[in-house]
Amino acid sequence: MKGILSVLALLAAPVGLLAQAASPRPKSTRYEALVSFFQEWRSFQKPKLVDGAPDYGPAATAGQQRELAAFRSRLDAIDPSGWPVPQQVDYHVVRAELNGLDFDHRVRKPWANNPAFYVTVFLDESDQRNREGPFAEGAVEVWSYRFPLSPEDAGRIGAVLRAIPGLLAQARTNLTGNGRDLWIHGTKSIRQQSADLATLASKLQGAPASLRSDVERAKKATDELASWLGSESGSKTGPSGIGIENYD
Repeated sequence: MKGILSVLALLAAPVGLLAQAASPRPKSTRYEALVSFFQEWRSFQKPKLVDGAPDYGPAATAGQQRELAAFRSRLDAIDPSGWPVPQQVDYHVVRAELNGLDFDHRVRKPWANNPAFYVTVFLDESDQRNREGPFAEGAVEVWSYRFPLSPEDAGRIGAVLRAIPGLLAQARTNLTGNGRDLWIHGTKSIRQQSADLATLASKLQGAPASLRSDVERAKKATDELASWLGSESGSKTGPSGIGIENYD
């Protein structure tokens, strides 16, 4: 009976679906295909900008998660088995990046669970090439600039600072997690950003008035978010870990 039902289901299936099932996506064996894919992938990883601020709202993150499946399918269609080992390593590094973004969407969701995700001003150099932990796109690494700032550097820093008020206003809607430890630690990180912005302001004697205003507005937005986080902290009662299954 099951066999008959299976045959009937196949007969009823649209012709296009049967052809798709019968004709799997052809494999590419060219390393250049991976290079091209990686360039598109890195662009896809970055959030879209809304008024200069990266968008981590529910609609934007859900859209990125849906599109991730197509990127995984495209990477699966690249066959690295005949490549030299260093090139095969490149393939698996890219595959790990896809897995990492998938894990962020399914499990960590830092944009929803961790207030520290919204820290984007750093006075000190990280002890790693990339900062450990998830952070929103568009950080300003203050330590990497020489003061007094050149006009070009002042423009670069100002562009990042102008995005902070919009990003932090967005955080109030995006942050819906209940992890108490993440919330408390993240609130401390936001307050530290306020102190770091005050330090940055002290370095800007002689800088354009517009840049000093950008710092003031970023600090005001940071203080407002810190205050909101503090008012919400009493309602946060859940665990902050990802659980044994996800950790494994």
